[in-house]
Amino acid sequence: MRLLRAIVGGFRFRRTPWALLAAGLLLGLVGVVFITSAESWALGRRHLQFLALGVVAFLITAVFDYRHLASISIVLYAGGLAALGLLPFLGETRNFATRWYDVGPFLVQPSEPMKYIVVLALATYFRYRSRLDRLRDLAAPLLLVIVPMLLIVLQPDLGTSLLFLPAFFVVAFLAGVPVRNLALVMVAGVSLAGVGWVTPRVVKDYQRDRVLSFLYPERHRGSTAYYNAEQAARAIMDGGPLGQGLGEGRRTLLNQVPESHTDFIFPVIAEQWGFFRTAALVLFYLLVIALMASLVREAPDLFGGLLAGGVLTLFAFQSLLHMAISLRLTPITGLTLPLVSYGGSSLVSTMAGLGLIASVGARRLSAEQERRRERRATRARTTAPPRSPHR
Repeated sequence: MRLLRAIVGGFRFRRTPWALLAAGLLLGLVGVVFITSAESWALGRRHLQFLALGVVAFLITAVFDYRHLASISIVLYAGGLAALGLLPFLGETRNFATRWYDVGPFLVQPSEPMKYIVVLALATYFRYRSRLDRLRDLAAPLLLVIVPMLLIVLQPDLGTSLLFLPAFFVVAFLAGVPVRNLALVMVAGVSLAGVGWVTPRVVKDYQRDRVLSFLYPERHRGSTAYYNAEQAARAIMDGGPLGQGLGEGRRTLLNQVPESHTDFIFPVIAEQWGFFRTAALVLFYLLVIALMASLVREAPDLFGGLLAGGVLTLFAFQSLLHMAISLRLTPITGLTLPLVSYGGSSLVSTMAGLGLIASVGARRLSAEQERRRERRATRARTTAPPRSPHR
């Protein structure tokens, strides 16, 4: 019993943001409907099973005291790297990509939980780092991000690897890293990307085709990337204001929308639901993001704020980028719509991530405790002796 109390920590049932669980369930059920409509009830049923596992993952991570995670972050990070590193030897290859482990009835994609493990590792690093004003202070956290990114790029899975970058910048910013240092890192990253673009065999042909067909669509009308983006955009336009009806999307039924149950499920929704209901879905995502942002602001400590901020960034960036790709606002990167697109590893990992934010929210301070903490901080600032200019 004492061990259980230590694991649960200051869990408060009434202060737990159960709205996150409700939102995850609702989006998962939307996914069941449109995966069934786009593909089959067999896939929709499996998504429902994964959703049930996701609820269990949410409850476990929400009840667990997130403050204990810092002590095991190194173990989790090492295990995640090992899982990624062994994929070329033990993984399952599908569509020329080796991203999964075949575990009985399931395919496990280790890059999905690794996103949240990296956020945990970053939050742990910045929690114990007292000085962050020097550029070299970013060397270690950058290494924590770059190593798994490279392993995921080699699968190849460029889209998932790109999610690590915004998570790094947001967690570092929340930790107090000067913006000028983050800007320098960003400039260096863009320069390296430019060098990689002009270096032979660094960027794969299909990745180059996705970028060029986005920048110069009139010159690449015969490319696969152009066709996929064009069909997705046309499916959205065909939906009109009210949609063609559930299960009645013409382009979906004719299999003209590529990867309609994963990478391009948003055009399926727009074609069948129409503008108004699809806009309501987008608004719902924005409301969930706003709720998560409020929990980041109310985090009881730095570690909780960094952890919740990183999870929020992963969820928000992937959701909005998936929609932007479908609207031809960005090049195709092969990202799924969180909780809605088919994918067991993605769904369960995302629900566990929402549970982490709920764990932080369950232990957030009351309004009175917040006021007392602010008064103590104010008194500490006003009574602290002035620093010597020669220090």
